[in-house]
Amino acid sequence: MFLFDIDTRSDHMAQFLLVEDLNTHYITEKGHVHAVENVSFNLENGESIGIAGESACGKSTLGLSIIRIIPGGKIISGKILADGESILELSEEEFDKKQRWKKISMVFQGAMNSLDPVFTVYRQLSDVLKQHGFEGDYSDTIKWAVRSVGLKEDVLQKYPHELSGGMKQRIVIAMA
Repeated sequence: MFLFDIDTRSDHMAQFLLVEDLNTHYITEKGHVHAVENVSFNLENGESIGIAGESACGKSTLGLSIIRIIPGGKIISGKILADGESILELSEEEFDKKQRWKKISMVFQGAMNSLDPVFTVYRQLSDVLKQHGFEGDYSDTIKWAVRSVGLKEDVLQKYPHELSGGMKQRIVIAMA
């Protein structure tokens, strides 16, 4: 599963994500493996998309292509625009600074296992903000993130083992 984080706190209603004729291949000794072929879709503020398919059909590669982390693979052609900006034309540094983990995040299916059992939810969310150089009010942002995934603020003082599987998944989505 992948999540495209659209900042719903603003009135900005422009097209957020456009993927057009995307082709991603893995290069092997036996030739190219066409993992993603001619995929196109767009999302506007407030919209969601579900990508479903059988195992090894390219769902994860599509998500990894959008966040530009494709171990052993390469985007061969296509266009990806985020807020009208071509993310494929950005340098790695610019993409990290403007897009990856800020506007576009990927949440893996087993992501809830990535929570650290010895730290509270608040601590883990604040560590993410700190790691990415966030300069705003941590407390307000963390409370907003938790509310945005349908959880109450009291979850912030809990440890992962005190949460249900669904709550853990929501926390990981809030982190994204």
